[in-house]
Amino acid sequence: MKELLSKQESKTLEFKREFNNSNKEKILQTIIAFANGSGGNLVFGIDDNKQIIGVANPFELEEKLSNITYDTIYPTIRIDTVFITEQDKTLVIIKVPIGIETPYYLKNKGMENGTYIRVGSTTRLASKEIIKSLQFRGENISYDSQIDYRFSKDEVDFPRIKKVFKEKKDIQIKEDHLFMFNILAKSDEKIYPTVAGMLLFPKTEYIEYDYASIKCAHFKGNSKDIFIDKAEFKGSIIDQIESAIKFLKSNIKLSATIGDVYREEKYEYPIPALREAIVNAVTHRNYLLKGQDIKVAVFDNRIEISSPGELPAGYSIDDIGKMDFSKLRNVTIGRIFSELKIIEQWGRGFSNIIELCKQYENVVPEFKEELLQFKVIFWNRIIEKKVGEKVVRKGGQERWLGKVVRKGSQKRWSELTQRQAEILQLIKENQKITRKMLSEKLNINPSAVQKHINKLKQKGLLKRVGPTKGGYWKIVE
Repeated sequence: MKELLSKQESKTLEFKREFNNSNKEKILQTIIAFANGSGGNLVFGIDDNKQIIGVANPFELEEKLSNITYDTIYPTIRIDTVFITEQDKTLVIIKVPIGIETPYYLKNKGMENGTYIRVGSTTRLASKEIIKSLQFRGENISYDSQIDYRFSKDEVDFPRIKKVFKEKKDIQIKEDHLFMFNILAKSDEKIYPTVAGMLLFPKTEYIEYDYASIKCAHFKGNSKDIFIDKAEFKGSIIDQIESAIKFLKSNIKLSATIGDVYREEKYEYPIPALREAIVNAVTHRNYLLKGQDIKVAVFDNRIEISSPGELPAGYSIDDIGKMDFSKLRNVTIGRIFSELKIIEQWGRGFSNIIELCKQYENVVPEFKEELLQFKVIFWNRIIEKKVGEKVVRKGGQERWLGKVVRKGSQKRWSELTQRQAEILQLIKENQKITRKMLSEKLNINPSAVQKHINKLKQKGLLKRVGPTKGGYWKIVE
């Protein structure tokens, strides 16, 4: 009981002062939401200030809740009741198990208007997409394995599949293999692609799958007020992963230290951990939530990677790092990723992220569930240190936080993002290169190019000689 009282209300815990006719329906909604989620505890005898007031007739409350739950909810939820004495007062805990016949709903309202879910510490009416997702869960099938009757088998890129499996597995793929991997499926003697087939190997970008994208953005500072760079990736989710990693590499700092023999380069965040988080997001996202997409956001002090859908039923944030997650939301995608070694081992994703971040003393991962999304945040502790704190001294240079102080000239050089380094390299090759030409070569919009150029000017690394038209760029050595 002390452990329960130390916690805040959440997707698996709610406190109630009492049960009466005015709050009866809300309590039933909460019981339904717990069953449709990861189960939960409903504690009676606690007021809004978490003070213990007790339940006057605990056995009467147990009987009322058991009867009303049986009479009003479908399918039947078999709740358990626990009585606890605390401060000479009796508390009643209604323990709601994880539902195995989802969705659960109020009989008098029907499935569409009577299905509820838990979002954080609130109970909400489930959307049609969530209800569909609960139906798949109740039937123990995955959405990605379903046939997409809108497309023909020819809209799956078979040459690409052959090439990928040859490179990754060194095997020759034939059409029969596509049925085995559930990329294609038969129905009424016709052959169609599955949802997974269209997500993994589409012949082109199809508007019906525009929602299954990754949106990336680099923001100035620690808020979303000003963009520095942004991109959206559609089409094959395999290609999206690689494109998102490339975007991150172009928008985080790459520092270098001079050793006795080699020049060692290191990104400010562990790239393998970022890759693991993006792969997890793509593998486990809820593809039924079509109004949402995967988001990758780069800030000065952190990187956030968020994916539609919460953790699988039965798991919570507290379990991360303590156990492996064995449940796959998208079975076919998970299997293909495993075959192609995009996933090394099922269920080890979170543990791998934690272990990889430990190798970077400055990076700390955080895991959150909010508004039907799962989010991984990589915090950069170095940002929290005072500017000017010395980090390392090697090769005749003193390296400071984000700066290198060269002895003699005392000129400060801020560490560059890869995108800024690419711009300098292109300018070095052609001093008269235009902003439009830079935009085309880097595949980013001209306004993003201008923001990077402004940064380089502020750092004293770049200046414009002559007029806008007819002038040229000069790199300050």
